[in-house]
Amino acid sequence: MPHRSRWRPSIITAGAGMLLAATVLAGATYGLWRDHRELTLETRERQALLARVLEDHASRSLDAAQIALAGLADVAARGVPPEVLQALLGQTQASLGFLRGIALVDEGGHVLAAADPADRGVQLPPGSLGPRPGPGQGSIGGFVAARSFAGLATGGIVPPGVGFIPLLRALRLPDGRFAVLAALLNPDALANFQQLTLNDPQAAAALADLDGRLLAVTSDAEHYAGEQLPRLLAGQAPLARVRAGSEHGDWQGPGLREAPQLGSYRALRARPYAVLVELPEAALRQRSLGTLLELGLPAFGIAAALLTLSGVGAAALRARERSELALDDAQRLVAERERELSAIFGSVHDLLFRTDGAGRVTFINEGYARLSGQAVGQMLGRPLQELFGGSPRVAALFDACAADDAKPHKARADWTATDGRARSFEIHLVPLRRGPGQLEWVGSAADVSGLVRAQAELRAQLGLARSLLASSPLPMSVLDRDNRYLDVNRAWEQFTGRKRADVLGTRAASYLRPEEAALHDARDAELLARGGEMSYEAVWHGSDGRRRDLFISKSTFADAQGRPMGIVVCVMDISEFREAERATRAARDAALEASRAKSDFIANISHELRTPLQSILGFSEIGVLRARDQARLAELFTDVHRAGQRMLSLVNDLLDLSKIERGQAPIRPEHLDLRPLAAEVGRELAPLLDARALTLDADLGGEELAVLADPLRLQQLLRNLLANAIRFAPMGSRIELRAGRAEDGQVRVDVADRGPGIPPGELESIFEAFVQSSATRDAAGGTGLGLAICRRIAEAHGGRIWAANREGGGAVISLLLPAVRPAEPAAS
Repeated sequence: MPHRSRWRPSIITAGAGMLLAATVLAGATYGLWRDHRELTLETRERQALLARVLEDHASRSLDAAQIALAGLADVAARGVPPEVLQALLGQTQASLGFLRGIALVDEGGHVLAAADPADRGVQLPPGSLGPRPGPGQGSIGGFVAARSFAGLATGGIVPPGVGFIPLLRALRLPDGRFAVLAALLNPDALANFQQLTLNDPQAAAALADLDGRLLAVTSDAEHYAGEQLPRLLAGQAPLARVRAGSEHGDWQGPGLREAPQLGSYRALRARPYAVLVELPEAALRQRSLGTLLELGLPAFGIAAALLTLSGVGAAALRARERSELALDDAQRLVAERERELSAIFGSVHDLLFRTDGAGRVTFINEGYARLSGQAVGQMLGRPLQELFGGSPRVAALFDACAADDAKPHKARADWTATDGRARSFEIHLVPLRRGPGQLEWVGSAADVSGLVRAQAELRAQLGLARSLLASSPLPMSVLDRDNRYLDVNRAWEQFTGRKRADVLGTRAASYLRPEEAALHDARDAELLARGGEMSYEAVWHGSDGRRRDLFISKSTFADAQGRPMGIVVCVMDISEFREAERATRAARDAALEASRAKSDFIANISHELRTPLQSILGFSEIGVLRARDQARLAELFTDVHRAGQRMLSLVNDLLDLSKIERGQAPIRPEHLDLRPLAAEVGRELAPLLDARALTLDADLGGEELAVLADPLRLQQLLRNLLANAIRFAPMGSRIELRAGRAEDGQVRVDVADRGPGIPPGELESIFEAFVQSSATRDAAGGTGLGLAICRRIAEAHGGRIWAANREGGGAVISLLLPAVRPAEPAAS
């Protein structure tokens, strides 16, 4: 196929025309860009110059007014006659045409002298001209909406933008009074000068203070003098940059007008004002558009003509080239098809071959080289079965048959290779008839060794799964996505009484009651929708009508795409467990009822015992008083009174314990400090301490121990703990009472003695009712209720109490209560 250059005449002609057109357009574009750039720079320079001129004019006007005020202040301070001062004020206003008025105003706002006769004698509102400067000093006020001193005094309504800027000069009059010379600067005079200087109807200018308030503004700025524009202070706006220290510069964006502007600013010398000059970016674009129309349109016309001419020439040349290209394309297509076919044969991993009628190989692809590691040429002319380990099945494919009767064949060759690996190939043969009596064969062979091994492993795994299912002692079943049985094990058959052959293919739970089947169907649908596992309990009624409680565990198994394709169900009969649970619950309820009955009995009998005990105590006290002269009789009455007191204490303890257990002893918590309560209990038990020659070592710390507790119940708890320690402490020993903060911030109280201690196995049981330590049972004389009441009170307050033995002998009982902040209010 002859080689043809890419640079054909038609392409060269079209390219030359496009290049010339692009050159013309590029030149025109560059000229337009340069003109626009020069116009922008020229506009910036002009606006900067205008801003400087306007700033100079505003500064000169303010300087002239302040110089005039300073001279007039010196004259007024020397005490010239009023008519002379009046004439000087009139001459000053006439010479300074930008002033609306000038006057001398006393401290009370009374106009003493003015250039305008209408302003003389008027009374100005306090502070209407702004803050008064110090003696001999001057100041400039903000924009004031009024026409004159008289208009300011009367407070009349003026049109928007009409007003003045007050310039003040303080002085002291000959009679010692303070006064102010005030000149009213006319913003319109500054605005007229700005308008004349700009000489552009699209441009705008303004004089503004650094708070964004306009003092003088041209008519094209779309705002009036006296308005405040916050956008002039935002971000990189001009006034924001002046406040940051910049004296002059340019900006792009919103300015006096909201539309994007190209502007310049300049700060006044030694005054908190700035001059702003701006031109809309749209106006600048409009001027650039005029240049575009003048220069761009001719350039675009020339470029279009060049493109048209080159297109016509290229089309004429293209027609002649098409016939030549069609021939080239046909030759190239043939060559490409040959290369594609060769590449396809080489890339196929399966064997592709061709044989003669007797089965000798005449062609084989590169797959043979990859399979055997030998060159393809070594197999040509040899029988095909040698490639497959001499398989007789392959040799039988080429048995003698007439060329006209030959049909496609298919066979599988299995053999063991020299490396000991089992190999399997699927072989397909198709007859190829070259002519009458001429037969050849073409075919392919695919390596299915991996597939055969995978199928064998799958069969082994399925066999293992069936063995596990059959050997499981729990009833198990396998369901498909349609909720039909795929398999059940022997335990399932025994549990349900149904045969495997009868249920395979039927819907699950079809043999259950409708309400039971609906529950299982709903759970199966939910599990198949989300996948994973699920466990729940259900009730099942067997064929004998007996109710059974079941624990059912279900798990999905996935298909090749990872989607749930079925469910494995495992059932466990928990009827005996649930029966035992119900029996246990009934026994617990019976025990609770018995406990409540015991508490009611104790409360009733304690109430019944208190009345005769009060009589016994009363009569024994009378007997002691009357038998003072008879020692023996008095001792008997004393023994009766002491025994009654012990009996009354036992009855009271029984009543307290009963009320606490039944919830009839309400806790009334208060915000209190535990230390005073503990000290009061120590003083209350002092007689008992003295009777046994005991010493109470109390260390309550210096920090407030704030708790939320019922003071009476808390005192009862502390009293029982100290009384318990007094009862078991040896004569003349020391009892320790410690109170403070635990490591976790809670309040902790420890009561320790040097008594016989508590056996380790009884450290917890001594807090049960009627239980005493075996080490003190014979000598204690108690009822075994004190510590039980202590634990009930501690738990009612959200705390806990426990006992431990001390090193060196004795026991310590510890109380832990939740702490509150000292300022925390009490909860109801």
